Amino acid sequence: MRAVRLILSTLLLGALGCSDDGSSDGPSGGMGSLQSFPGNANAATPGSANGMAAKPVVIEGFGRPPGMAIGNGAPDDPGGDDDGPAMAPPTTPAPSDSDDIVIPVFDDTPPPPVIPCSGCVELSAILDDINQRSDFTFNVGGVPATRVVWTLLFNFNSDQLFIRSVVDSSEGPYTSMSANVFGALNTPVQFVHPFTGTANNVGIAFGSQGAWTGDQRISVFVDSVTLEGPNGVTRTFDADAGGFAPRGTERQPLVQFH
Repeated sequence: MRAVRLILSTLLLGALGCSDDGSSDGPSGGMGSLQSFPGNANAATPGSANGMAAKPVVIEGFGRPPGMAIGNGAPDDPGGDDDGPAMAPPTTPAPSDSDDIVIPVFDDTPPPPVIPCSGCVELSAILDDINQRSDFTFNVGGVPATRVVWTLLFNFNSDQLFIRSVVDSSEGPYTSMSANVFGALNTPVQFVHPFTGTANNVGIAFGSQGAWTGDQRISVFVDSVTLEGPNGVTRTFDADAGGFAPRGTERQPLVQFH
């Protein structure tokens, strides 16, 4: 009986033994084989028990030297791979030809002043604020007159500038120097001062009104002046300034003969 039991035990162990490839022929409760999953360092190779190859994990920028600024690492493979299309190799822009570039040169020289007459006197002053005035006169030595007629020219006009004629202590109309009053620039125009009496100092005053915002030298050109009366007198300025002079020094007044 002992010999029989020994034989049966030997046969039972042979039936339950493992196969040559290490797999179990028994029910699910037995010992199974180990498998490697994709991404594992021990991934199976083609023909292994799981039948698939693992794809290596790609880490962008891995291997960049320490301290290198982001964006300056080695470029990706221009041939492309499964992660995206191929990248074109970088190009170097062609150097520009400086000989073809034309640099404009601007002339900062101010234009020459406009002198609209010859044989005339230019009266000018700098006006840089509101309600400024400059006077210019000459002496005629006591001439009886019924009115004073000026022949003037303007190279600038504005409704915020004014002009008026002066005979001694009498002043003519306060008149705007606008184009509506005096017409075209650099064109002779008559300016009349009604006056009856004896004239000694005759002149012109001009300046800025309440809304003036300029800062410039304003000029008035005098071609001639006539004192009408029983013994009328006309003074022209063909040879010199005829005694014209500014009254005061404010606003840098000038008298110039042309």
